[in-house]
Amino acid sequence: MEDKALPQSIGINSLLPIRLSDEQEDLCKRLDEWHTADGLQIRPSEMFRGAVFAIRDECDNNPDRIAQSANSLREILYPFISRQVKKITNKKEKAFDGYGSVTVDQDFYLQNIEPLWKKLNDLAHHGVNPNDPNFNFLSFKLSDFKKIIVEFEKNMNVALTRQLDVHRQLDEILATAPQ
Repeated sequence: MEDKALPQSIGINSLLPIRLSDEQEDLCKRLDEWHTADGLQIRPSEMFRGAVFAIRDECDNNPDRIAQSANSLREILYPFISRQVKKITNKKEKAFDGYGSVTVDQDFYLQNIEPLWKKLNDLAHHGVNPNDPNFNFLSFKLSDFKKIIVEFEKNMNVALTRQLDVHRQLDEILATAPQ
């Protein structure tokens, strides 16, 4: 006899895969290229997909989904920031330079990437030792985190822009210009 008062077991209903936008798919491709260029075997595109998957509405009964999603995004940056990863010798803004970025200098890194990393780190660690003393993990909302995902996408799209991308953008502008 089945006890109806017990919660259902986990995994009975599988969720369908997520559908990323074309821009997100392009970012995934760039993230994979960035990691592969430094000989990393991990696929940051899978971490990004996992981060987006964890915060979807169907997962709203997961009380740890913000921290899990933040950890996935943080791990994308981790090899290029942490001194613990010895395989990567170009750290911080130099990691983007090695990829061929034409947009990341020390100022961009310090104003955009590093603060983003710190936010993700605080969230992944449930606000245990926040970089920002005003940060309160318990009052952090899903809507706040969705803004951080948008910030991650925006900053990483800029950071992973190469010279060929700039030329392609110029070609598109010129192709749509009045004759």
